Amino acid sequence: MNNKKSTKNNYKIDSKKTTPNTDTLQPKTKSQLQTRVHELESKTRSLTELNRLHKRKIFDLYTIFEISRNFNTLLDYQQLLDTFIFTSLAQVGSMKAAFYLSSHSEDKNYSLIKFKGSGKPPSKNNYFKDGTKMLQNLAKINRPFKIDDLLSTTANENEKKLLQLFEHGLVVPLMYQAELSGLFIISDKLSSREFTDDDIEFLSILGNQISVAIENTWLFEAEKSATKQLRETQQQLVYSERLAALGEMSAKVAHEINNPLGIIKNYLHLTNKLLVENNNATEYLNIVDEEIDRIAKIVSELLDFHRPRGFEIQKIDVAKLTSSIVSLMSRQFEKNKVVITQKYDPNTPEIEISPESVKQVFLNLIINAYDAMPKGGQLEVSITPHKDDVSIQFSDTGPGIPPELIPRIFEPFFTTKDPAKGTGLGLSVCYGIIKKHNGSITFYNQEIGGCFEIRLPYKSKDMLHESNS
Repeated sequence: MNNKKSTKNNYKIDSKKTTPNTDTLQPKTKSQLQTRVHELESKTRSLTELNRLHKRKIFDLYTIFEISRNFNTLLDYQQLLDTFIFTSLAQVGSMKAAFYLSSHSEDKNYSLIKFKGSGKPPSKNNYFKDGTKMLQNLAKINRPFKIDDLLSTTANENEKKLLQLFEHGLVVPLMYQAELSGLFIISDKLSSREFTDDDIEFLSILGNQISVAIENTWLFEAEKSATKQLRETQQQLVYSERLAALGEMSAKVAHEINNPLGIIKNYLHLTNKLLVENNNATEYLNIVDEEIDRIAKIVSELLDFHRPRGFEIQKIDVAKLTSSIVSLMSRQFEKNKVVITQKYDPNTPEIEISPESVKQVFLNLIINAYDAMPKGGQLEVSITPHKDDVSIQFSDTGPGIPPELIPRIFEPFFTTKDPAKGTGLGLSVCYGIIKKHNGSITFYNQEIGGCFEIRLPYKSKDMLHESNS
């Protein structure tokens, strides 16, 4: 009996252990599974977002690398600024941006250099003054700063006016060798969203790159300018040497020519006395006498070409002066079937010049035009007043001058004519005369023919002083 009871009790105990109560355990397991699922989904989303951020960071770094490499190859200042602005606008999705860079002067203010984007550009008369509290803080932080924060803290009234044009944007300080070299200001986004940390990091790195690139382009431009100036100085030295040789030669030639001219003039004077009764002969001899005087004057000017003397300055109506020279040559032009057109602005003021010298220049240019059209053509002489000077143009329908020869046409002894027709002195003499008037003479080819343009100032104070000395 006792054994049976014991067996029964044991059985009940074993039954209880081996058969769990599923009603009480099942709900607890579902809750844990759901929690676990939520945790996994949350971690998956976090990893996905982190992966996206990493991809964005890699893309930004790759973009910065490519842009930096391009910046280092760009030596054109304006192209460099354009590239940077367009890259920044596209990367962060902003509407407009501007560069304010140092003027490299003693005051070191930061002026508007470049603006791109929508809206009216800022005035170039407004600039950021060096040494203000806002600029000092930006240089110290050396990170892009929100414009809204600057407006409410360190910006002064002048700076607020400039920054408000880029409301809700960023100011990127441009640092070079631990000093502020400029500001890059970018407006708010087209999407009206806030700038992200990645945007700020991108502009910060890019700002450091552009600062170095800008300095490199400035150095390149300065070196290029110095090289150009050195080349011009060398050319001027060569030109001066040629003028010195011309001066020596002119002195010898002038003395050789003046002696026979003096003898011819004396005998003409004696002949004139013998032919008093023949009026026509007297008239012809007078013309020859005048032409000899003109030759003597040209020889004198050739003698003084290397050592210029003062001119006799007068107030002259340049239109009348030009018209008189055209009339002098009109008969020869008619024979050669060259039509002369004169276009003079009636409002042209009088100018202060040496009429005899300028007349020689105009005459040389008209003769050059005549020689350039042996089979006929057209010569247009025009006079146009400008603010500070007057322009006189001689345009012909001849063959023009090969572009590679134009820089040399004012050199002494250089000529495009046949040796029998020209010595190469005419244009160099013209150049010297116009330079003494503080003017300029240039040549350029046109669609048909070429054009000499002379620019003469209305006032010639320096020349007046020279003539009185």
